[in-house]
Amino acid sequence: MELKPQDARLLGYLYHHAREPNTKIAKAIGLTREQVDYKIKKFVDGGIIKQFTTLFNYSALGYGKYYVLLLKFAKPIYARNFFNKERKDKNLLDMAFTSNKYDLVMEVFFKNEKEFREYLNKLLNEQKEKISDYFVFSPYYGKLWPLKFLKGEKEAGVDFTLDAKEISLDKQEIQILKMLAEDGRERIVEIADKLKISPELALYKIKKLHERKVILSSAIIFDMKKLDYFLSTILINIQNMSNENEKKIKDFAEKSEHVRSIVLSMSKPNCFIQLFHEKHGDFIKTMDELKKLFENDFIDMEVIFVDYPEKEKINALPFL
Repeated sequence: MELKPQDARLLGYLYHHAREPNTKIAKAIGLTREQVDYKIKKFVDGGIIKQFTTLFNYSALGYGKYYVLLLKFAKPIYARNFFNKERKDKNLLDMAFTSNKYDLVMEVFFKNEKEFREYLNKLLNEQKEKISDYFVFSPYYGKLWPLKFLKGEKEAGVDFTLDAKEISLDKQEIQILKMLAEDGRERIVEIADKLKISPELALYKIKKLHERKVILSSAIIFDMKKLDYFLSTILINIQNMSNENEKKIKDFAEKSEHVRSIVLSMSKPNCFIQLFHEKHGDFIKTMDELKKLFENDFIDMEVIFVDYPEKEKINALPFL
């Protein structure tokens, strides 16, 4: 499906501004409010937008340790069964199928490293006859950008590995977070009605959650396949991760039209970049740009293609 320029701008803007009123969205991208109303409904009804959600500062919620876990299974059916298994996992943010060396990728959050080690040991124990290999990526830096390739408004990305002290929240604030995780566009009057408080108080509480950096941004989850876009991951090992080379890879991610996110780790490989791309040529071009960027340094790159099947909404706050 080819996106019209107006539709591309709207999706690009919604990706990190999903909660803004339609009048403000319309003004920002040069449409009428009625056009925005119609297009958002069309995106939702057509399955292009699968969910409106919220980006949170997990560190401020007491879950400051973020990991990417790659799993290889002895047989493809084992990976499929593991993915489809019903689970109440308070640490799992998201999971998807991958190709090449690994079968599944999991994004998980924990309070501390000890808690993660216990989780991993239990997982490997329970699946000891099925998981044949795994890799743990423990980032010290991570950033997520709006959909730059959709020609949306240029803006800074969101740092999702912020190091912040845990913030104490009251019961109403926790309920607000849960509601915004489920539906990032939940109306103030509906939030107020569910909490049995005034709309003014609900708005004030949400504003304070933003000011305290518990809420970082609003977001959409969309079906890439319907738009003929793909999500690919490049695992990069930069042999000499000096301050200069770290700055180079961060600047590259910031400027590249197709980079969706970057995480840096002390382990090898030490860089994990996700790309949104439409054509195979866009992917090859980005790979070539990376090689040229580090032509005087040894780097090793491995490509993993990510596939998010049709499934239920993600739970952005599994531990609450």
